[in-house]
Amino acid sequence: MKRAVVAVLLLLAACSTIPGAGPLRHELADQAGNGRDFDLVTIDDHVVDTLLAQPQPPFHERFKKYLPPPELPIAIGDVISVQIWESTADGLYGRSLNAAKPSPDQIAAKLRNAGVPVPKGPMTPTTEAQILTELKKTPSGQLLLQSMEPTGRTGTRIPDQPVGPDGAISVPYGGRIKVAGLTPSAVQNEIIEALAGKAVDPQPLVVVKSSDANSVTVTGELVHGARVQLAAGGTRLLTVIAEAGGARAPVRDTFVGLSRGGVTATIPLAMLVAEPDENIFARPGDLVTLVRRPQVLTVFGATGKNTSVTFDADRVFLSEALAKGGGLDDSRADPQAVYLLRYENAAVAKALGAAPVPGAAGLAPVAYRLDLSDARSYSLATRFPVRDKDIVYVADAEVTPLEKVLNTFSLVTQPITNAYILCNSGEVKC
Repeated sequence: MKRAVVAVLLLLAACSTIPGAGPLRHELADQAGNGRDFDLVTIDDHVVDTLLAQPQPPFHERFKKYLPPPELPIAIGDVISVQIWESTADGLYGRSLNAAKPSPDQIAAKLRNAGVPVPKGPMTPTTEAQILTELKKTPSGQLLLQSMEPTGRTGTRIPDQPVGPDGAISVPYGGRIKVAGLTPSAVQNEIIEALAGKAVDPQPLVVVKSSDANSVTVTGELVHGARVQLAAGGTRLLTVIAEAGGARAPVRDTFVGLSRGGVTATIPLAMLVAEPDENIFARPGDLVTLVRRPQVLTVFGATGKNTSVTFDADRVFLSEALAKGGGLDDSRADPQAVYLLRYENAAVAKALGAAPVPGAAGLAPVAYRLDLSDARSYSLATRFPVRDKDIVYVADAEVTPLEKVLNTFSLVTQPITNAYILCNSGEVKC
């Protein structure tokens, strides 16, 4: 009898030293209750509803002081186009204001754009006359010809020029005009003043043809490097990305980084598409980075397989994560001990009714427990959202360590037992 008691005690002692995949249910509960290493939260309807109601940290709040579309002043190095009209053909700029007839090549280009078959190569006067004659025979052709006629006098166009180191451009009869730091409309007023008393009621039009200063740099592994010039009315981030060629990866795996004024923030491209408020205006000097960062969670413990799971959708739930991990191992798993481990914002932990354990950067470690022995928990698992870098852990059943010890013990005792039986049966001399 004493030997049997000693054997049982030895077996129980061995249970504490037998290797396992991780802590058991009661061990996790002890760590949460005594050591306060983390908060233990049981998943129920309140927990799921609270997590689903939590908004994502707003990306645009990081840059809220930049929300209005930026003004884009002209800068040194910008290429400027200037065209000037006068109220009379006999003004300062002479006959250059007369309407100009389109050249044959211009006519050919317009006809091709309108879908009219035009022979390739330069258009000869004979070919031009034949095509125009055919167009006059139909109402649609006549309308096309009318659309090609000049609608007014063309202004005197000054050749495109970059803004010089002195911040000025040259305007015939107006001299050097300071433009750096001004908007195009302000430059137009400066030209009017410079030509006062010289030109006849001058009406200038100033257009910025290119500007490195008022542009955004787009880079990253998912896009060809590009500099995107911003439009005067404002250009939003998604437009910048589109003009740079777009991302060459699934939306769910693509993250957009924005660096501006010493502040850097990252947002999933899917959220940038789904939330219009997050699609903020780009500003001169912004650096936009597109990187591929697949979202991954880890599944281990008493599951069908220990693995990392890559998200194949914008949102993945706990039930799907368990399924991708092969489900629970029937011979080992404790169905009451399915855990999801993550760091939560302290405010979220409080909303869950937990007392947040202090962590780094205001984050609190939380272990969510799902009891799959309760049938209601299956519907909860289909609604519980998992996130990037989450850990799903299934603990061994409490009896599993004892089974391991008994199996190990039987490997040692079985040969001795078999020999004892053979000796008593007389089949073997002992």
